[in-house]
Order: sequence, then structure tokens, then C-alpha cells
Amino acid sequence: MRRKVETVVGMLLILILLQLAISTSTQATQISQQITNTQKIVVDQNGNGDYTSIQDAIDDAKEGSTIYVKAGKYCEIVEIKKQISLIGEDKDYTLINPISAKNKYAICLGAPGVMLKGFGITNGASGLYSSGIRITSSGVNVYDCKIFDNPVGIVIWTSDNKIENCIFYGCKDEGIALIGSSYSECQNNQINNCKFYDNCDGIELQYASANTISNCEIYSNSHTGIDAIASSNNLNKISDCKIYDNEVNGIYLSSSSDNQIIDCSLYDNDDGDIIENKNSKNNQVISKNKKSLSNLKEALFSFINRFSNLKNGKFSDIFESLNF
Repeated sequence: MRRKVETVVGMLLILILLQLAISTSTQATQISQQITNTQKIVVDQNGNGDYTSIQDAIDDAKEGSTIYVKAGKYCEIVEIKKQISLIGEDKDYTLINPISAKNKYAICLGAPGVMLKGFGITNGASGLYSSGIRITSSGVNVYDCKIFDNPVGIVIWTSDNKIENCIFYGCKDEGIALIGSSYSECQNNQINNCKFYDNCDGIELQYASANTISNCEIYSNSHTGIDAIASSNNLNKISDCKIYDNEVNGIYLSSSSDNQIIDCSLYDNDDGDIIENKNSKNNQVISKNKKSLSNLKEALFSFINRFSNLKNGKFSDIFESLNF
């Protein structure tokens, strides 16, 4: 009887050990798969990487992967519909430059958590709405890119995206277009530390609210620095920006209210530094000493400076003495 009990106990121990071994093996496989999912993939058009095509690498990549792209010219349209990071070796030497169909894009960022960094991007397509980058998902990040010679640099149709440390020039329409509608919100996007020049508009807003534009330099554009057109561009915050030498306005607000312009430097914009139409209300210009100025006073100050030979400082003293 004792031997039977010992045999049973032994068999149970063997079964337990087998189960532990299977469980450990399964966990090891899962960890291995996770490592594979987030592995580094290299694209090199010269054949010294895992792929020669960016899109082929994206198609085969697992969620969470990072794809590094070596310097070169990649004449392909890129679509990202999974959460990955796509990183170029250098924005001056890693170029994505297809010619898309009319009113299409060079790159479409269409999944939450996508990160794009370190590319030069241009699209030679015809069509007023063709773009370098089209963002169709929320939670997308674009860093350290040079976006140039597109009809539109970046079109953003969604919310909660970030554009940072990018340069925009040579765009026939806008460097960035923030576009919402009565059916689709375009809110809480951040545009930080970017430079815009030689475009039509630097940044355009249409039905776009509660967005932040900060620490940007916007100059020498053929129309307006920041152009809030159509209507309902409300509760946006523009701060610490330098906006100058644009051929029409520095900032234009159409039927847009409760926006804040904080600690910005606006000057030498040909038709006015800050202009709003009669349907815009409660917009504030706040100076470094935290005083709020009405647009009328701001426009008058700009007018006097443009059409006089006196130095700005003298008029600043006059306005200060009048408690403006």
C-alpha cells in the first residue's frame, strides 16, 4: 500500500514539474515575441539594411516597432496604420519625395501613437489639397522634420497631435492646416518650436479650437502668418511667437472668439499685425507685463509705427503713459 502511495505522489510531482516547464516555456516564448515586436528594423535603399523600401518595412513590422531609415531619396508614398516609430537618419539627407495622385499625400499617419522624426518631406503632386503629411488619427507625433515644396505641408483632421521642431517652407498654400468641421473636432493639437517662411500662410485654422501654438517663428509668407478663417476657431492659445514681415497680416481672426495671444512679438506685417472681423469677440492680447490690450489699440500702434519715422520705443512710452 505504501509503495502505491509513493508511486502516486511521484507521478503527481512529475505532472507538476511538467506543467511548470510548459508554463515557463510559454512565458519565454511570449517575452521573445514582445522583443521581436519592438525590435529595430533598418531601411537602406543601398541594400545595407533589412529592407530597401520604407513601406515594405512598415507592412511587415509589428505594433510598437521602431524603423530606422538611412539617408537617401525614397520616392514612395508611405502609409502608417499601426503604432510604430519611423525615424530618419537626418532631415537634410533622408528625403521622402513621391509624386502622389492629385489632392493626396506623401505620408499618411493613421494610427494612435505613431511617431515620425528626422525626414525631409516633399510632394510634387498637383492639386490645391495635396500634402506632404496627412494626419487622420489622434495622438500622432511629428518631430524634427523639414517639410517643403508641397501644396500643403501638414493637414491635421484630428485632435491631440503634436508637431515640434519642424521647418516649413515653399508650401503653395499652408505650412500647417488645422481642419475641423461640425462633425469632426480638431482640438488640443500642439505646434511647438517650428519655423514657417516662404509659404502662402504659415498656419491656417478652420473650425479648429483649443489648440496651442508656441515658440514659433513665422515670417516672410506671401499671405498671413496665422490665418483663422471660416469660423469657430475658438479658445486657441498663441504664445511666445515671433510673427513678422508677412505680406498681409500677422494674425487674422474670422468669426473666432476667446483666443489668447500671449507674449508674442508681431511687427512689419504689411496690412496689420492682428486683425479680426466684426464677428470675433473676446480675443485677448496679453503682453509680457500681463496687461490685456484691445485689438483696436494694437492695430493703432501698428499703424502709427508703419507710417511714421519715429522709433517704436517713443510710441511705446506714449502708450505706456496713457495706461494702454
